[in-house]
Amino acid sequence: MDARGVLTDDDLRDVAERSGMPEATVYGISTFYEDLLQPRGRRHVRVCTGTACFAATGDAHVEALRDGLGLAVGERSPDGGVSLAETVCLGFCHASPAVRDGDLIDAGVGVVERVLAGATRQAEEPAPTSLLAEPVLTAPGTWEGLRIALSDATPESLLEEVKAAELRGRGGAGFPAGTKWQFARAAAGEQKYIVANGDEGDPGSYIDKVLMESNPQLLLEGLALAGYAVGASHGFVVTRSEYPRSKPALEAAATRACAEGVLGEDILGSGFSFHVTIVEGAGSYVVGEETALLACLQGLRGTVSARPPFPAERGLFGRPTVVNNVETLCNVPFIAEHGADAYRALSPGATPGSKLVCFNERFVRPGVYEVPFGMTVRDLCEDVAGGLRDGREIKALQIGGPLAGILPASRLDTRFDFAELAAEGCMVGHGSIVAFDDTTSMRALARHLLHFGAAESCGTCFPCRIGLRRAHEMFADGKPVDRALLDELLETLEVASLCAHGSGMPAPIRSLLAHFPHELGLA
Repeated sequence: MDARGVLTDDDLRDVAERSGMPEATVYGISTFYEDLLQPRGRRHVRVCTGTACFAATGDAHVEALRDGLGLAVGERSPDGGVSLAETVCLGFCHASPAVRDGDLIDAGVGVVERVLAGATRQAEEPAPTSLLAEPVLTAPGTWEGLRIALSDATPESLLEEVKAAELRGRGGAGFPAGTKWQFARAAAGEQKYIVANGDEGDPGSYIDKVLMESNPQLLLEGLALAGYAVGASHGFVVTRSEYPRSKPALEAAATRACAEGVLGEDILGSGFSFHVTIVEGAGSYVVGEETALLACLQGLRGTVSARPPFPAERGLFGRPTVVNNVETLCNVPFIAEHGADAYRALSPGATPGSKLVCFNERFVRPGVYEVPFGMTVRDLCEDVAGGLRDGREIKALQIGGPLAGILPASRLDTRFDFAELAAEGCMVGHGSIVAFDDTTSMRALARHLLHFGAAESCGTCFPCRIGLRRAHEMFADGKPVDRALLDELLETLEVASLCAHGSGMPAPIRSLLAHFPHELGLA
């Protein structure tokens, strides 16, 4: 094992040889269960090493905890009293850095001192704010959209309304939700499923967390509407283990909904029945990918499968399955209640509707905001979030998660919309906006992102499993980076990886190469 107590490549090869299992399988198992393999003390401290926490301290909080506890990450004290581990991401990016100490999550100024003193407190959730006159995602769920759909709409007409609204997925790819629903509705088979993906753990994004915990009934309504349109009688919500408050909030909301007759058998006397199961994920970033998510739901290890077949044709338990991001489904009640025209009218941008964006701790007014598409990134950062605190200047932003490109300060007039961000090598993604101020080392940022990518690889395909480790090593050893070799490695990841984790991780590195080559130590 290495200094952190984690299996090395030589260990994995030895295990593979002795067990007869393929090395890829052994590597994937070790990565997926890495946290379980780490020795746990009676008090288990997990320090967040997500991108927002990195932006806040440059990982100084991790070093302070290591020094204060006298432990390396992955170690347990000799008396078994305390252990220290990494985690990504706790979802308190508005108040970074964050630490989970047992069942409590603490964040913000003084968190390290409180943890070392054994006085951890429960961090406060951000209250979402809407800039729209008629909020879509920050208005409390009322079930009115479902009532209207069940009384006035057929499943086919509801599906057509969602297609007319041009609702695009909010989880990363931006695929049209209505088209995905149509594929599942047309697929053969009486039993179909809807799955709300709340296990997409982009470091720096906490939008799904806020929706699941502050407005769970809106998500459940959207899930039921999707079931009605597709012809599914059962839905699942998969939450993140790093968000311990999400599952109880959803379970309580589902219990209330069943008591009120808006979930369960024969909803509102319509003849439509829809049941919901809430499941907590196993703590893997790659489980945010839909085939890995469905594998996890079936009790299998959450690794990616080749497509086709797509889940809409053959998904959960071999049945047609729609997998939508939490925020995507939360848009549906508004469309069902007010119609596609009203939804399209919300945005002056090319993309209809509204979007939740979240800002990290570097901003004066961090938090979650509902905004129309089409605003400039500069307006979002300066007018909405108030610019950076402490008089610092924005050096760069990462918008949409760790697979998104890095937007330099010179491009802040780019509009927040799918096409314009894509033209800059960036993405809407989950809508997280993580700012790096003028003190940030871009080489350290590259090292941070590649460490995350390597640690979270499921291990199924070797370009991602090996390539991300090798890329991280190029930035981690302090030596000049061989530019030609790095370019070859990034191209291999892009074209040969099985899923977007491996093929997407080169995007931020290519942005850094384009905009900050002088800081990367290139040979």
